[in-house]
Amino acid sequence: MKIGLIGNMNNNNFAIMRYFRDLGADAHLLLYSNDGKGTLSHFTPEADTWEVDRWAPFIHQTDIPNAPVAAFDFPLSTAVGLWAELRRITGAQDCSVRAVTRAQLRRAYGGYDRLIASGSTPAALSRIGWALDVFYPYEIGIEFLGSYALADSARDPWQRRLLYHALRRRQRRGVTRARCVLCTDREVTGLVLAQLGIPSIQQAIPMIYNRENVPEAPPTEVLATANCASRGAGVTLLHHARLMWKQGKSYASKEHLLSNKNSDWLIRAFATLVASRPNLCPRLFIVEYGPDVEATKELVTQLGIHASVTWLPKMARRELMWLLSRVSIGVGEFMNPRCMIWGGTGWETLASGKPLLQGFRFDDGEFENFYGYPPPPMLPVKTQSDVLEHLLFVADHPGRAAEIGVRAQDWFNTHNGIALAKRWLSLVTDSPKSKSPQPLHPSPC
Repeated sequence: MKIGLIGNMNNNNFAIMRYFRDLGADAHLLLYSNDGKGTLSHFTPEADTWEVDRWAPFIHQTDIPNAPVAAFDFPLSTAVGLWAELRRITGAQDCSVRAVTRAQLRRAYGGYDRLIASGSTPAALSRIGWALDVFYPYEIGIEFLGSYALADSARDPWQRRLLYHALRRRQRRGVTRARCVLCTDREVTGLVLAQLGIPSIQQAIPMIYNRENVPEAPPTEVLATANCASRGAGVTLLHHARLMWKQGKSYASKEHLLSNKNSDWLIRAFATLVASRPNLCPRLFIVEYGPDVEATKELVTQLGIHASVTWLPKMARRELMWLLSRVSIGVGEFMNPRCMIWGGTGWETLASGKPLLQGFRFDDGEFENFYGYPPPPMLPVKTQSDVLEHLLFVADHPGRAAEIGVRAQDWFNTHNGIALAKRWLSLVTDSPKSKSPQPLHPSPC
């Protein structure tokens, strides 16, 4: 059985492909044409492994983009493609995408017995009457369907609103016809699926592959600099999630509530830690990633903690995993919706065996009821004051904090990683193929 994993947002499918191959499956990664481009340049296989030659034979580049243009036939596809190119020229988007034909879709995805994807693939496959075996959204609210990033309003031109309506209709059709839909949260994405009448399985994503050896010495100049900066620090923290806490002009209040990661909570708590534990010499590493980098730098300066903060350029996951293996705490995000599981930054921290400082808005027993297993040992945050409380705990009890990280890694290997990949593989292989009116193999136009 040949399995095609379409797209590589967050390097999710590259991790799944490696796990599947470790488990004996013939899995292949099918890259979108715009994977790893522009602001997503760090989402490439090369950025996620020190052993890319080992996996290269199973990685294939396609000419299908992860973009609205993939959902439409001529002439609408041409119009959408021209609009996308205009947005690229004006700087509104960071890479070029082109229209694709039905024949291109069949050639790219036809040689596989099972197909797994996120992104625009459901809408694209609906053009040729095919369906996915597994769809799992990577975006809160489902990409191209219920996402705040694609929210339109009465202020938008009527042409744009018509396009969004058509795109959502295509994506909904494609998601509805997928044999299996997996969902990581119930409060936002799960609610969208429920409102659309689409059954889903509550399931996390095995998105971090932690079965490779990490180099001992700093493998890059940036990491060597970070390694030097951490010397003499009593506590070191890494914040590598997107910096999002200021309300952008393009977001309404509801959209901001859903997208806000409250990144400033960490900065304010860290400033108090620096002031209250002067002999500790804490060090905060922040990756320059997200729309509020400059605003965060201004906040760091205003709070007078710039000497304790080291800014790092956006890095590949393999580099982030190296740094995580050497810091005291990994920091995720502090989002507002309830029952929302952490993203890639959280999984990277857990997989690295470090205590995770992360928003966690579940009631007692609620997480286990959703997922079937208890939450990981971590430093959970519901309010801004929780952040400072946890930082002081780590500062005053470093041994106990380190033990939380050790148990967190054990939890990861038991409930995520290779163990979770086994459950995903069972979903893919143990059931009938997608309810597709056409076979999943190449056919003429």
